[in-house]
Amino acid sequence: MIHLPVMKAQKATAAPDRFIRTLKDAMDGRGFSLRQLADKAGLSPGYLSRLFNRERGLPADDTIARFEEILDIQPRGALFDAAGRHDREAEKFFQRDKARLLMRTLAPLTEAELAQVQKLAQRFANRHTKETK
Repeated sequence: MIHLPVMKAQKATAAPDRFIRTLKDAMDGRGFSLRQLADKAGLSPGYLSRLFNRERGLPADDTIARFEEILDIQPRGALFDAAGRHDREAEKFFQRDKARLLMRTLAPLTEAELAQVQKLAQRFANRHTKETK
């Protein structure tokens, strides 16, 4: 008879605190109960409860995107940032050749300077959107 060692169940890696806090704050801000969010997201209340109690890891990207949509978390991608992941738009952006260079160039700027750059970038984006219509 062969005796195999008993394997212990590995404890789940909890979702990051920032992710849980961001999700809870959005729920509170929109007046959502755990059950309401679970229903709208197509999840069990038990799953969300375990997520908030740090017994579950991060949900799949499509679930995080559903949370952002349901709770209207702004700016889009903020919940992904809290999860330490990139949303689809950020992934698409980082595929571009000069994306990393741009990010590193912006890194030392102050919040006020970043706000100015963002306004300018929004003007470019608006112009591009108008041209492609």
